[in-house]
Amino acid sequence: MPIPLQRSTGASLGNGLLPKCESRSLFACRFADPAADDSSNPTRKDWFNALIQKNAALQFPGTDWLPRNATVIHARLMSRLMVNLAGGVMENANLCLDRYGLPFIPGSAVKGCARRMALQALHDWCATPDTPTEPTLPCRNGFASPTNLLTAISRIFGWVETDWQVVRNRDELTEIETTWKSDFAWAVNGNTEILNAAKSSHPPHDTFAGTIAFLSAGPNRDPKLELDIVTPHHTKYQSGDPQYAGAPDTEDPVPVYFPAVKPQLPKDHFSFPLIPLDRAHDADLESAKTFLSLGLELLGLGAKTHAGYGWFEVLQPEAVQEPNGDYPNEEFFANSVIRLLNQPGQYDKLKHEIEKLRKLENSKWLEVLKSNLLGEEMKRTRKSLRETDWFPKEWLEKPAQ
Repeated sequence: MPIPLQRSTGASLGNGLLPKCESRSLFACRFADPAADDSSNPTRKDWFNALIQKNAALQFPGTDWLPRNATVIHARLMSRLMVNLAGGVMENANLCLDRYGLPFIPGSAVKGCARRMALQALHDWCATPDTPTEPTLPCRNGFASPTNLLTAISRIFGWVETDWQVVRNRDELTEIETTWKSDFAWAVNGNTEILNAAKSSHPPHDTFAGTIAFLSAGPNRDPKLELDIVTPHHTKYQSGDPQYAGAPDTEDPVPVYFPAVKPQLPKDHFSFPLIPLDRAHDADLESAKTFLSLGLELLGLGAKTHAGYGWFEVLQPEAVQEPNGDYPNEEFFANSVIRLLNQPGQYDKLKHEIEKLRKLENSKWLEVLKSNLLGEEMKRTRKSLRETDWFPKEWLEKPAQ
């Protein structure tokens, strides 16, 4: 089945796998073919290969827009990352991409990582009160008892009515009680004294959203994508086919391709913003920061963390280097780029600079170039550049009002 789009649009974008579609985000969300498989033309693998070869746009919002009371954790992705894998449909590419094509981690996943770490620390404390579990010990700092820790966890992350219930799940066949239904009950091993004490310290609300906002995390530059593969060997057995009830080794392996975010380079990182809300206590932000930092390093984020995916190294503030780009200051940029605009004989040098300006870390300097080209005195220059086959024409257009 071909990618569903009008013929004129397909022709404009080069037909086939749309080689002229430069937007990774647009290609992923609008031009996918969910029916593609190994027998189609193009194949599912072909489509994913086309996706990972596209670059993100030169956009990164930074963190200077955050309120003053916010804090930001910077962490480097040390292994492949897969988020939104539960979506499982080709249009999502099993990834979360923003409008510019950059991979991001939803705030819900970030909050889940921090909450899971906090509850694991509480569980360890209740299970071995006299023998502190070293990896989760930092989460206990500043809390006098498990009750105090659960009070802070429920306040920071919020709760629903069932979180306070001490009820176990039951096996459908044997009716035997198995796991706890509530994460809180699991963390304290059903200790009603701790649960009731923590609950009574809060206002009598059935639900509460929490005192810390966990925002989506994004990279300081495009980490790029790469193709990954998983190869199930018993798809018919796993689908419940009675002829394969014994899982015989007679099935053909079925390779499944999907894109993943590549591990980041040494100077790159994801930024995880945290914002205290109106009802936050003074220590809530610092506690949330500890929970998340430890969760990123010990538990990871996204799918297949037990197989080594989604693991981060939290960076110290002094180790974080915001990209300065290839132009250290305005004078250097003016001599390297602006000076060449009105010198057609130097366009070979300017062409080289254009390739630099396509990089994410030079997005600030790209905006300076566009601003310089808008003036009436640059009319002839714009005409000369528009006649070339290498200067991006969209850089010559006036921004929409």
